[in-house]
Amino acid sequence: MRFLLFITGLITFQIQAQQVSGVVVNAEQEPIPYVNIWNMDSSAGATTDDNGCFSIPFAEEGEEIALWASGYERQFKEITASDTIVLQKIQKEVNPDELIVYPEKTLHHTIGEAHFENFYFNPGNLPWIFARYFPNEKEIRHVQYIDKAIVYTKSMVAEGTFKLRLLVPDENGCPGDDLLDEPIIVPIKRGNKKNKIELLHHNLKMPEEGVFVAIEWILMENNQARLNTFVKKTTLFEDYRYAPDMVNNHVEKSNSYRYIHGYWFSNEQFVDEKDLDKEKPYADPAIGLILSN
Repeated sequence: MRFLLFITGLITFQIQAQQVSGVVVNAEQEPIPYVNIWNMDSSAGATTDDNGCFSIPFAEEGEEIALWASGYERQFKEITASDTIVLQKIQKEVNPDELIVYPEKTLHHTIGEAHFENFYFNPGNLPWIFARYFPNEKEIRHVQYIDKAIVYTKSMVAEGTFKLRLLVPDENGCPGDDLLDEPIIVPIKRGNKKNKIELLHHNLKMPEEGVFVAIEWILMENNQARLNTFVKKTTLFEDYRYAPDMVNNHVEKSNSYRYIHGYWFSNEQFVDEKDLDKEKPYADPAIGLILSN
């Protein structure tokens, strides 16, 4: 353990390595990778590795955490040292007799108007999820298959990754359940990139109520971009800032949501009051969709 003291008035800060570890499994005791974990009592979080293991920096036993993974129910619980946490699978109705119709792929239509701007968002050391909503409107009724997602990023690491999620709206219009049970892990390169993610092989049609396309930050070593310091009460901790930076687009009205501390919040809550008089005061993630017939 390493200690550095900073004296400012009567406050003493410490840099130290304090954490709580555990493993996340399913009902069959199989590890669940890429679980999104938030410490509800501090600005800290984690992502499970391929073995379902995680370590939450700056955490203490008894603090509450929020866990969520593609295809599983969200769970809130108190954390204990070396904890084993079981997530429950979301049960979906499956009709084995349903006829599978594959897309013709003769027509393509891009929605979202995502583009490069010198305008970025990064959540630091937190496993944020940033989701943009795409309604199922009349002009796209002839192209109902989800062909590709477009995501604009800027990365400081050579071989980074993020998780892509497709979510249906819930009864309140917030992002709800995943369309896919398995996570989509997207590799990204250093620099400004327009990432096109192939989705047609999943044979997904645009839900009647529309769809949220989200990127989720993965807090793993390959995404560690820069060592920063973070304050919790009177303690100064070291932790990494994680890639990638998400390109944002200025918009007149936002239809996006941010997932923080286990809950969804409307993106419009995060606008600076001084920007409300601008023509495009809001910042939406630069995400688009390509649809086909």
